[in-house]
Order: sequence, then structure tokens, then C-alpha cells
Amino acid sequence: MQEDKKPKARKMGENNTELRSSLDKTMTRRAALSSAGKVAVGVAAGVVVGAVGGYFAGSSSAQQAAPQIVTRVVTQTITQQVTGAAQTTTTPSGEKVPVTWGIWSWGVELVQDNARIFNQNNPDIDLKVVDYGLDTFFSGLSAAYTAGNPPNIHYSTPDVTYIYQQNGWLIDMEDYFPEIRRYLDDVFPGFRKGLINPDTGKVTGLFYYGGAQAFMYNQRHLNEAGIDEPPKTWEDLEEQARRIKQKGVNDDPIGIWYGSWGFVEVGTYCFMLGMTGEEGPFMWDEDLNPIFNDKKSPWFQSLRWQLDMIHKEKLASTKGVLYDEAQAVNAFGSGAHTFFWMPDYDLAFANTPPSKEAGNLKMAVAPGSGRVSTIYRTYQVSRKTLEQGMKHLEATWRVMEFVGGRTTNGKSDFEKGEYFVCRRLNNEKGVGPIYISMWEDPKYADVREAVKSWVDPEVKRQVLFKGYDFFNDPRMTTWWSEWWGYWQAGVARPLIHDLILGNRGLSDDDILAVLNKLADEWNRMKRESKTGK
Repeated sequence: MQEDKKPKARKMGENNTELRSSLDKTMTRRAALSSAGKVAVGVAAGVVVGAVGGYFAGSSSAQQAAPQIVTRVVTQTITQQVTGAAQTTTTPSGEKVPVTWGIWSWGVELVQDNARIFNQNNPDIDLKVVDYGLDTFFSGLSAAYTAGNPPNIHYSTPDVTYIYQQNGWLIDMEDYFPEIRRYLDDVFPGFRKGLINPDTGKVTGLFYYGGAQAFMYNQRHLNEAGIDEPPKTWEDLEEQARRIKQKGVNDDPIGIWYGSWGFVEVGTYCFMLGMTGEEGPFMWDEDLNPIFNDKKSPWFQSLRWQLDMIHKEKLASTKGVLYDEAQAVNAFGSGAHTFFWMPDYDLAFANTPPSKEAGNLKMAVAPGSGRVSTIYRTYQVSRKTLEQGMKHLEATWRVMEFVGGRTTNGKSDFEKGEYFVCRRLNNEKGVGPIYISMWEDPKYADVREAVKSWVDPEVKRQVLFKGYDFFNDPRMTTWWSEWWGYWQAGVARPLIHDLILGNRGLSDDDILAVLNKLADEWNRMKRESKTGK
């Protein structure tokens, strides 16, 4: 590490990140967060303005001491709202400014080391890591907010971010550091909305990590069936799947992941996006009125195709209804399916030893439009930080740029700096960045080299350019997760599962009846939200 340089003065605005190790455990990172969402039901929703009560609800010198890790275990649900006048605290001259970084228990050693490096290069700041656990992360974080002692900066998911925004718990960093908006130009287009507050249009924070629910295929299966290249169209996909089954290569070639959160991101959006040439929004109009309950809608068309593939053509099955993330990855990695959609970073596990199909699995631009759903997590800053004073806010901004932006020697440097922490997440843990330059600029050649053992980095770059932010279709709402069944069963998930299983009939009218019921439920929840957003 180079020696420290004097930090540059920064003008304030007036208006004011182990894939393999996690999958080797009994619960994947995303599965753990799913549990976190379930545990947190009622914690945030009990406080959110107008919410409908069931919602809740990633080598240096040893001279510097390792940052303190504080573990907070929350065992009770807190639903009261804490109010009171904002207070401003001051730090005596010469003392370090304390900043707390709230994380979930994944890659903790790397987080610790990143905090140590930051502290070493920023002697005027004392960054401490607060570990809220995995299945207790969101419940613990919500309880901390409700009690008035949240961390300064923390991880967040899009749905939770919006709930917190409605509670008034977060701030738009663009109000105080307008330079944050410069990062948008380096973000793949389909991810940009993920940094924008839909109510203000301003940038709220920076990305922790992101990726896409990419289309993947088994090259060995294609070779054995005499197929030269992966499908480009949905007709190609159906024809190749039929040939693969007829030749006895695979009996269930088209894998449709419909379990857990895969229901929304893969089973619904990836198929719907790939089959239509239309531009979004696809589910609701700008006034959040349902537009999916129509026989011409992309969702209806994708459901019609899926039911035909499962119950008529027998080229797919209902197995995916039962898959959680680990089961989905293991199924594809064992050769259960020829074609599959799943998080791009999960290919690092499915395509490397001891996976049965290690080396045989490939990523490709999806058939049809090529579009796929995006996944991402962000860093958000608590309003409490602003109440502590601008010294704390500026210190937190420096932390945010270090963990999610460009720095040089641990200090903010947008013009000449590099994505230090984002690079480490990719190279050491397989969690990819969604900044365009990291997939194109020669200075990030190591980022691309680090993933070559399991994916073609150029293909991944192309896939990321095809991402669509399903969280903002057209925007997030306070009842979005409860209606979809993103963390829990919800409203849509069990009804669509019943349809996929054939329990509600297989005709066009049967599909439409389910979609009409879902539209009615959406409108009811919208009315009961009071705020309508």
C-alpha cells in the first residue's frame, strides 16, 4: 500500500460488498436474507407511513488494529415509532469521528479488513463494523432505527430501502454530496434506478454489489444432441429442448425456477422480459394500476408458454416450484436441466469442482429480446447521521465512496481513483460489480481475469447491459413485497404456483382468472396503504 496522501478538500452541496463459502454452508447468502425478511415482518411495516401490516420487512500492514466488531442480536419485534427533536452532536477538535457500518454476516473477514484499511488511511475517522447477523439482519436494523440508534451506513435491499425512505429513516446523499450523481454514468443502464429515490429523483447511495438472473446452458448436453450453439430465439429454445429430450440427453431440459425469490426474478420476469419486445413498465402503469391482467400482456403470454412447455410439450416440469436458491444451483450444477436462469454469481459454484457439471456450464445472452432481471444491493445512510452533524455526514460519505466508489489510498478520488472494495469483492468472493468501467477498462483486467475459470467475462458484460430493474416496474411500493411474496409466500406466489401445478386449469381463461384475482388484490392493498405508494 502506498503511503497516505493528504485528503483533498471536498465542497459540500448547499442543499443540502464468499460466494463459494456461503454456498458450501447450509444456507446461501440470498436464502439467509430471505429468512431475514421473514423474521422482520412487522418490524418495519408497523412503523412505515401507510404500510399494510405484514411487510418487512453481500493484505496490508498489520500496524493498524483490526476494527471492532459489534454483534447485536434482536429477539423481539419493535413496532412503536420513536419521535423527538433532532439532536446535533459535535466531536471535539483532534478526536476521531466515529462511523458505524451495519452489515449482514457474510464475508465478515473481508469487511473487517476493508474497515482496517480505511482506518489506516483516514486517521481522523474511526470506522466500526456492526454485524446484525443473517437471519436477524433486517429485524435488528429496523429495531435499531426504531430505538433511535441506527448505524451511519448499512447494506440494504430495494424493497427495504423504500420502506425506510417512507419512514423518513434515510437521506438522499445527493442533497449533500451532489458529486455522487457522477457515478450513474458508469452504471449499467438497467441498474441506475436502483440508486434513485422514486419520490425525489435524487441519488440515495452507492452499490454494494449487483448482477443479473442470467440465461445459462449445459454445453455437454448441446454437444451430445448435435447442437452447435445456444438458442437465439424462443422457437430455437423449444426446438433444441425437444431434440435434447428425444435423443435421451436430458428429460427435463427447460428449467424454470419458481421457488422462493426465484418466483419473481426468474419464473416471472426473466421469461416475461425475454418474450416481449415491448418496453416497460410491464406490470403496472405509472399510476400503479395493474396492466398484466390482459391476454395480450407479457405476463399472460409467458404463463401460456410455460404451461404449454410443462403440461403439453413435456419439455419442462414443475420441479422448480420447490427450488430455493441452493437447490436451484445444485440442480443445474448436477445436470438436471439443460437451460436455466439464475444469478450470474451462482455460476461460480455450479461450474467449478466438486459440481458434477463443472466446466460444462455456460452463460449466454438470453433468447428473444435478451433481457433479464437485475439484482443488486446498496449502501444507504441513516438520517441520524445528518442529525449528528455535517462532520459525521462527511465522514460517512468518505466511507461510502471507499466501499462503493472510487478512491486512492483509501481516500475519495472520483477522477483518478479505482473501485478498491468492489474489486476485492469480485476477485476474492466472486461477487461482481455493476460499474461498466470494471468490465471494459484495461486497468480492471484483473477483474475480468478473476472470473474466467467459470464465465466468459465478455458474455457477462453483454448480459449486464440487458438487465431490467424489476424492482422499479415502474416503481417500488410499500406493499410490493407482500403482494409478490418476495420474502414470504405473499399473494401472487401461491396463486401462480397453483396455476403452474395445473390446479387451476390450463386454459387461457384459467390464466386470466388468476391474473384478475391478483389485480384485485393489488388494488385492495393499494387502497389500504393510504398513501398509495
